[in-house]
Amino acid sequence: MANITLDNVSFTYDSSGTVREDSLVLKDINLAINKGEFVCVIGSSGCGKSTLIRLLEGLNFPTLGKIMINDKEVKGPGKDRCVVFQHYSLFRWFTAKENVAFGIKQNKKDLSRKEIEESAVDYLNKVGLENYHDTYPFQMSGGQQQRVVIARALAMDPDILLMDEPFGAVDARTRSTLQDMLLQICENEQKKRTVVFITHDFDEAIFLSTRVIFMQPKKIRDEITVDFGSRRVRADIFRSDDFNRLRNQLMSYFYEDIGEKLDITGASL
Repeated sequence: MANITLDNVSFTYDSSGTVREDSLVLKDINLAINKGEFVCVIGSSGCGKSTLIRLLEGLNFPTLGKIMINDKEVKGPGKDRCVVFQHYSLFRWFTAKENVAFGIKQNKKDLSRKEIEESAVDYLNKVGLENYHDTYPFQMSGGQQQRVVIARALAMDPDILLMDEPFGAVDARTRSTLQDMLLQICENEQKKRTVVFITHDFDEAIFLSTRVIFMQPKKIRDEITVDFGSRRVRADIFRSDDFNRLRNQLMSYFYEDIGEKLDITGASL
């Protein structure tokens, strides 16, 4: 059964009430995401990826069509979903532990103060910040701050994790470390979460996901299944023929998209 369903979803930021073709950001999007899937959405800038995340979060609503989560139409933000953005969005006057605890309080109001603190510490430890519980964001690197954000999101215990280019602001080495960390947590947690992950990076999309959604302006160009199993070894995957085949396929779609925008023909790898 699909955890998330988009049924003929179109969207425009035009508030005039008239749906014009040239104003649509998304058009006739149909997509089903099953519980526990790790889906990466990729495509060129301006194709509607971040708008899709906002619709899933319930910050905006479809102009046409509907979005269903667990058979209920999305009417606004919910405790079953949590978003991780590219920018760290931490309270700078809170320590790492206090930032995570604040998130838990919003979603789990029945927990005692002790239980909240224990959960905050547990998730900080899971993301490798055992020695940073009482550290403030300004004392941490960008990668460490993003670990706190991910710890907070996971500690809020959502069914669905929405991630909008969460590793886009860190260097390549830190990005690889965060990718490995996220996969390890998703694999080892008892709760099977659904992840929708926006990225510009082809390698990242293939390495992380069970399915890649390639978007072109307003629409889905293709859905590609990625079958590397659950225990992924970076070096083995990046050297494999399947990885190169998938990467070339995504690159061909990208250049096809660029060719259409520039009104040129013959673009190829």
